[in-house]
Amino acid sequence: MHNPEYSETRQSNQRNLLRAMFLMAGSAIAALQPPRLLLGTIGVALIAIIGATLDAVVAPTSLGGIQQPLTSEVASARNETLETIRRAIPETIRPPRADDGALALEDVREAARLHYLESMKGLEDEDARTALAESFQTQLATLDALAVQGPFEATMLSAGEALSVFVRSVIHLEPAQALQSLAQIAFEIPSHLWQTAPIMSILIGLLLAFSFALFGGGIARLDALDTGTQRKETAWTGLEFAWANINLGLQSMLIPLGIVAILTALLAILGIPFNFPVLDIVGGLLYVIAIFFGLICAILLIGFAIMFPMLLGAVAVERADAGDSIQRAWGALLTKPAHLALLLAIALISFAVSLAIVDFVVVLALDIAAASWGGIIRGDAVAQAGSITLLDFNFTTQPGVTSDTAVIASAFMGFWETLLTAIILGYIFSWLASFGSRIFLAMRLLIDRQSPAVIWVPGALGGTTLRHGDQPAPKFQANDSFGEGDR
Repeated sequence: MHNPEYSETRQSNQRNLLRAMFLMAGSAIAALQPPRLLLGTIGVALIAIIGATLDAVVAPTSLGGIQQPLTSEVASARNETLETIRRAIPETIRPPRADDGALALEDVREAARLHYLESMKGLEDEDARTALAESFQTQLATLDALAVQGPFEATMLSAGEALSVFVRSVIHLEPAQALQSLAQIAFEIPSHLWQTAPIMSILIGLLLAFSFALFGGGIARLDALDTGTQRKETAWTGLEFAWANINLGLQSMLIPLGIVAILTALLAILGIPFNFPVLDIVGGLLYVIAIFFGLICAILLIGFAIMFPMLLGAVAVERADAGDSIQRAWGALLTKPAHLALLLAIALISFAVSLAIVDFVVVLALDIAAASWGGIIRGDAVAQAGSITLLDFNFTTQPGVTSDTAVIASAFMGFWETLLTAIILGYIFSWLASFGSRIFLAMRLLIDRQSPAVIWVPGALGGTTLRHGDQPAPKFQANDSFGEGDR
């Protein structure tokens, strides 16, 4: 027998799912709005400045990202390569060793540059000059690969490489490779950082949490206002809201990680006596306790890696406290995992395609500027401009050489290019925060059948849209078509 009520409810659920899918796809475009890009770029700049400062006060840990830790063997091989390059430089300009016998990379680079310039002066054959220039480019690339990196720089470089792989995998329709790169960003890189530099991992985690709570929270609030009420607010409006509620955002992100840290520290302490003879037998019998706590930590970490943008969204949409944000996020993950997976896939695909387009526009703009500036006259500084590779989110530039005033000119050009490429990183930051708002609204629509137009406004109770008695609720100004069907 046909049940009209069931049929209507099913159609309503299908409409809500379709609307949720459009919300996810639209997050990639919404993140390009200038106020959100501005907040995202400022957030990235704050992370970069403080992260570089942290690296400056700790010992370097790797070469070329986290894949090559700076072990004694790696350090020895690095020094041998530096010595080989040093010996190829004439003795008159060869850099001296330090008192402890160490070689400074910058000294070797500068000496190699001077040797190249001197060699160029005596060459008139064009083929010989081209061959010398290519050889020097290879030498510079080798020196760049020998640069030691602190934990923050190594982590960011590895994340950038994984992001590049993810975007290329989506474009080339390689889902397995795309998922592997996401797992590397979400799990492998943080795990490696924790194992090699636990104190730095805590400091970097706090830095990221603060930046996302403040600037990401502001972007998420702007998206909630835009999605729910069609209000296009300024960046200051979002930042003001995020600053007023930064404690909620920080607590929502740090409490799950704090629980994991406490549980792992407890296991570390409890397991100490069971590493000695005889007691290790008891430890083997009680190892099931470690597995149990490890299971809890794994669930919390996996849930956090997937849902941490939604924690920002809960604060931005409902001004929810930490407990409510965590409960709503993990509740969505457990209640409708298939719907959540579908929405995540749509959001990630649209983001990868949009990021590739944004990157293409920026790289093309830089190439046009470099090719056009000066016309047929190409100075040393302009020759090095516009050398960023497409879909390289570490923004590696081609090594080059300049002299005289071209050194200053190249520095200025590099500064302007860095500002433009920072917009790409700002877009990534903006998308994460906008996605957090939209995934919260979408899952709330699917689970609670609550309209995206229902968001927290000043005067309402935190975590609800209910007003205090002395502040009656005004009419919603949104053109809302999300509330159809049984509620």
